[in-house]
Amino acid sequence: FYFACRDGNNEIVQILLDDPRVDLMLSDWKNWSPLMSAAYWGRTETVKKILSASAWRRIPDVMQKSSKDDYGVKAASTAIDMAKQMNESEIVAMLEEYNTNQQETAKKYCKELN
Repeated sequence: FYFACRDGNNEIVQILLDDPRVDLMLSDWKNWSPLMSAAYWGRTETVKKILSASAWRRIPDVMQKSSKDDYGVKAASTAIDMAKQMNESEIVAMLEEYNTNQQETAKKYCKELN
């Protein structure tokens, strides 16, 4: 899944997203998630597919941090940081909107539980 996302192979990405046996959370040795890799390499459609899959699948956290420096990306960078570094403004906007919506939904459910 990671390599399909990195390479923007959206046909394979969709097949893997639809298969519940595929672990979407696996990261590479730098702790880059498939979402981070897609964001860094400017794979806009791939990022959209991953974020859309969150409705029925657990996906990597938008705020997950990398663990090693690589490609000029500092350790502790998020998918948003990576997209910003590469001037991928459309991806940055998608990730920020998704992150905001996730936080608002979590707050809503926490209030309902109290």
